[in-house]
Amino acid sequence: MKRWKIILLTAVTISFIGLNVFLIGKEDSKVQHTVHVEKWTRVQKDDIVETFETNAVMKPQEEVDVYFHPEDKEFQRFLVKEGDEITTGTPLLEYTTPELDQLRETLEAEKEQTESEIEGIDDYISSLEDYQASIPSSSTGIETMTTFEEDLNFDENENLNEDLNIDENASSDMIISVIQQEIYRQELEKSKLEAVVEKYDSQLSHLNEQSETAVLVSEIDGIVKKVDDKLENPVVTIASHTLTVKGALTEAQFKKAETGMKFTANVAEEKKPLEGTLEKISPYPAKEPEIGQKNYYPFEGQLTEQSETVAIGAQAAVSVVTAEAIGVPTLSDQALHGKKSNLGYRLNENGRITKQTIQTGLGFNGIQEITKGAELGQVMMLQPDRVPQNKASFVTEMKPRRIDKAAFKALSKRERWEAFLIGLVEK
Repeated sequence: MKRWKIILLTAVTISFIGLNVFLIGKEDSKVQHTVHVEKWTRVQKDDIVETFETNAVMKPQEEVDVYFHPEDKEFQRFLVKEGDEITTGTPLLEYTTPELDQLRETLEAEKEQTESEIEGIDDYISSLEDYQASIPSSSTGIETMTTFEEDLNFDENENLNEDLNIDENASSDMIISVIQQEIYRQELEKSKLEAVVEKYDSQLSHLNEQSETAVLVSEIDGIVKKVDDKLENPVVTIASHTLTVKGALTEAQFKKAETGMKFTANVAEEKKPLEGTLEKISPYPAKEPEIGQKNYYPFEGQLTEQSETVAIGAQAAVSVVTAEAIGVPTLSDQALHGKKSNLGYRLNENGRITKQTIQTGLGFNGIQEITKGAELGQVMMLQPDRVPQNKASFVTEMKPRRIDKAAFKALSKRERWEAFLIGLVEK
């Protein structure tokens, strides 16, 4: 009989303990228990910038070849040598021709045509600036936008919209941005044409000074890279002073990269990184593809601002920005849990844990953008040992070294006693 009671008591005890363990461990169980929280973090505003790293070299943005055709000319001499730094209009070589008058007329006609093209660009830029000035910013409101639509000369501006490929539903800020980019392009084209006019002026000046000889002149500022004494074309090659970033992308980087993406280039002995955008990406590998061979795709990046101290051939460590989210709510990856959906465990001011479903956006280097489900300043639990029960109580470790007088004084008398008693009881 005594043995039977012992067995029965043992079975009841084991069942009681097992049931309690099951209820405590069961997710969403109604049995409340206290969770000890060791680590936590806050939802805070931050920038997430997704990048990849590659290597590149600083090279001239362009190389211009100069050709000499001896059919109706007689070569006299080169006026530059390899390594010379030259400017637009610098004479490169001298030759004679029996048809100098005809050459002078041709140069003057070409100069006049180029100047006419510059005037056309000036008129076009003026039209773009007038159109840009007439567009209200997005902050002017609906009433201003309505007045703007009534007052505009739609025939003229619709033609500009078509030329610029502007969508009819584009916002005013987007239209202003597109117009500004077009103005930059036109100003660049104008500067190129002005350089051509300088070239014609230099040639005509030389013709007028020496009636029996003519010269070929440089079209750009740069360095004389090659002079061919055998007169095999090109007889002169000029490398521009304007530098660009040139390198190669792996297959994985090629899939991510797009023209227009921003980058920074760190060059040794330069105090700050050079900034720019990807200008060209070759869709064909640098070497002919072969089985078992890794492919690399050439790319070229245009610098936003030139540096006078960077040498041609300098090595650069390039960081390309593939995506970014600026000034957004963020959380550490360690605060997000669950396979099918991201769950977060919020630590509330009332000492309870709330389970929240969180939607994420861009993520990089262990930081996730929060698009929905959590707000700035909320405290979230990090790396729980087990899945906390929803609305369970929690306690945190007391760390006296982190307590200062200012934080203690900020608490009311009631809050001080509540914190003390909760910590005492839970411990």
